[in-house]
Amino acid sequence: MKKITQILLVILLTASSFNAFAWGPLGEQTTCGTNWYLTSNAGWTNSEWYQIIDIDAATLTNTNLPQFTATDGAKTANVTDFGTGNFKTPIYTYVESTSSYVPTSVLWPVNFYLATFAPTMYTSAWSKINVTGQTVSGKATTCSVNDNSIHVSKIFDKPGFIELSRQGSAVLKTPPSRHGYIQIDSLPMVERIQWSYSATSYKRGVKMDINYNDGNGWIPQRWVASDYSDYEGSFSEQGYQFEEMIGKQEDPTSFVSFRIRIWDGDSIHMKINANDLTEQTSPYSATMTPYDQRQTVRVHQIKVFSGIVPTKAPGAVLSAVNNIYSNDIKIFLSDKMIKLSETANVEVFSYDGRRLFMGKTNEVDASRFSKGIYIVKAVGTSGRSLQKIVL
Repeated sequence: MKKITQILLVILLTASSFNAFAWGPLGEQTTCGTNWYLTSNAGWTNSEWYQIIDIDAATLTNTNLPQFTATDGAKTANVTDFGTGNFKTPIYTYVESTSSYVPTSVLWPVNFYLATFAPTMYTSAWSKINVTGQTVSGKATTCSVNDNSIHVSKIFDKPGFIELSRQGSAVLKTPPSRHGYIQIDSLPMVERIQWSYSATSYKRGVKMDINYNDGNGWIPQRWVASDYSDYEGSFSEQGYQFEEMIGKQEDPTSFVSFRIRIWDGDSIHMKINANDLTEQTSPYSATMTPYDQRQTVRVHQIKVFSGIVPTKAPGAVLSAVNNIYSNDIKIFLSDKMIKLSETANVEVFSYDGRRLFMGKTNEVDASRFSKGIYIVKAVGTSGRSLQKIVL
């Protein structure tokens, strides 16, 4: 049920928590022709908690934001269209007497890195059919035109998107990355996050990361792959709706940050949503390379539900968005292996402090350990360190 009491938001140190990962677009499988697909386009579910953020790209008409200047139906935005900065979105409160949400005076910062805004334009699939008369992309054409073989995307004919830059970072592929993203920080007591995206063709991926502000840094919440054709990204041209269940609505110490960004590859995780067991036990084939040109991502909507209505926004809007790729080390448990995104000096400790492994590697065989809680410490080539709890 909805909480009636509003709590003054104070940015606190948060308690450690263990996190569950959601890999890929969780939804239902459906057939189209001889192929199996997975689509989450059945729509978002209803929440009984406060909808505190409701961002619709169609309403972001402020011309001070970077503007999409390419023609409707274009493959992607012009290179000069992208910019970095922030905008503010109102926090909403629930009015019992009218059973409706209304904006409050509290404005929450939304940071973006190399993004451009197109409030009046539609998904690439809709534009191809209705503007340029083209056929929507995909190996199985009838399955990619929003026909009854799949659940029709709710954003197929909905205007408004924020496009993220997919550009490479120069001929020498050096930092900083020019892959775009959107980031919202320090949201209290989050129950769920709903968001939708599309791309300019089929088989276009996206990533959504979560930071629970528990000292473990950014972790993947949902990664939709671009590097195999008949599955996760198959319907990206007509759009996807995703729902992330966070479950922190009754934890007053919880603050969550999240970002939506370009798929840049992934050779760490298994393809657990793949068509057959052979694929499910093998990793994605594309190595993470944030300095190569990748796939187009267009974000249409973002909704956040919480156990409280914040009465105060974070103290300062970021003057610049940090490069999310700078010297990050990622640690994951996959198929009984502790895997790292780069070769590093690694130590593994039991929860009572006993050191069980020490060496320079990018993976540790965890099958030798008993079931339990372990602490992994890693120091990368840049000197950046990361400590992570692994179950």
